[in-house]
This record gives sequence, structure tokens and C-alpha cells, in this order.
Amino acid sequence: MQISTVVNPLERMHPDEWALYQPLVGSTMLELGGKKNVTLGIVYKDFFQSLGYRHTSVDWNGDHGALKLDLQLPLGLGTFDMVTNIGTTEHVSSQQPVWRNIVEACHIGTVFISTTPKQGHWTHHGEWYPNENFYEDLAAMNGFEIERINEAGAAPRGMWHCRMIRRVITSFSMPVGNMYHNII
Repeated sequence: MQISTVVNPLERMHPDEWALYQPLVGSTMLELGGKKNVTLGIVYKDFFQSLGYRHTSVDWNGDHGALKLDLQLPLGLGTFDMVTNIGTTEHVSSQQPVWRNIVEACHIGTVFISTTPKQGHWTHHGEWYPNENFYEDLAAMNGFEIERINEAGAAPRGMWHCRMIRRVITSFSMPVGNMYHNII
């Protein structure tokens, strides 16, 4: 990987999230959402491209260089070396299709990084809140190995952080339960 001349928007403002990315792998990345660090004015896509990644971001609004696509519909973008969900899936009404898209974007060796809010910590922020058991079931049912999972932050902004790697290709299976539905 080359040295970036763009300030790292994660390391400066969200070191706990940046730790999930370590070590970076491969040369292609899919980002769910079009993340921008508002304080620093840096789009994640720009930062990862400055590191040499062929970076694709997907969001319903098409902001910050993201492809304007609905995460509830098949993406058909192929597979990537890294796939990230940093606070996006909780905003998608229909959960099975978005998690199917995530799994289908992962080949053997893909690192999947996910950060989602903890139930009861982010009232009226999103519609769905997976818990630790959801990630464990998702991994077991879809050929992933969890490298690390932890709670980060405290109320009112607690999060689940998970990093897993795909070890086996299987047909997609959606875990049942282990996700709180927040009617907003």
C-alpha cells in the first residue's frame, strides 16, 4: 500500500473504528454508504483511493461519490477484498437483502468490517440493531470466521464492532432473531 497524502478521517476521529480496518488487505473495497467525516471534510472514498484501493461506495442518495443504488436490491458489483458497513445497515428497512448483498460481495479471503449501533443507545437513529449473536450466526451460517467482535463506546453512543473473514463460500443464510427492530 502506498502512503496517503490525505488525512485519515478514521484514525483522527474514530480510532476504534480504524483499528477494525487493521490490517488492510487487498486492493478493492466496497463501502456501504457514502461516509464523510464532517469535522475534517474528508470523504472515506477519497482516503481509501489515496491508499491505492479501487473503492466503490453504494448509497441510496449517491452522495460523496457513491453509486446511487438501493441496498435492498441485488447490487451485482462482483466481489471485493474488503467490504465495510460503518453505520449503514440499520437504516435499511428490509434487512435480508442488504445482508445478502454484503455476503455476496465477499470471496474467500474477503475481510468484512461492520459497525452498528447497540440497542437502546441510539434512539431514533435507525430501524435495526443487530447484537453480538447476530454477527456470530451470520458468520457461522455464511462461511466466515470472526477475527474480533467487541462493544465500543458507552451509552448513549454504544456500538458493536465486528471484523470477520470469509473462509468458505456457501449459499446465503439470514440469521433469525438477534436483531432489535426499532419502530421510528
